[in-house]
Amino acid sequence: MSIAPDTRTPLDRRSTADLVPWLTERVAFHLHTTPEEIDPDTPLADYGIDSVAAISVCGEIEERYRIPVAPTIAYDYPTVRAITDHLAERLSAEGRS
Repeated sequence: MSIAPDTRTPLDRRSTADLVPWLTERVAFHLHTTPEEIDPDTPLADYGIDSVAAISVCGEIEERYRIPVAPTIAYDYPTVRAITDHLAERLSAEGRS
């Protein structure tokens, strides 16, 4: 069993610019593949993401960006790009982008 690397960074160093590469890497980690194999515009269901991986990604988003997200975010916003667009809007609204 592998342990997820610590992906947290100080709040002042976070921006919406790193959302797509960061989330792509996290999704790839949970799908046991490389980030290069993940297309941000392909539905996560096409990669076979399961509920355990989706909930894990949700928890990582909450921890990294310190915002609550619905555990269904991977189903409500079915691609990496859709999720990151949604997060960028939320972070921008909170003045954190």
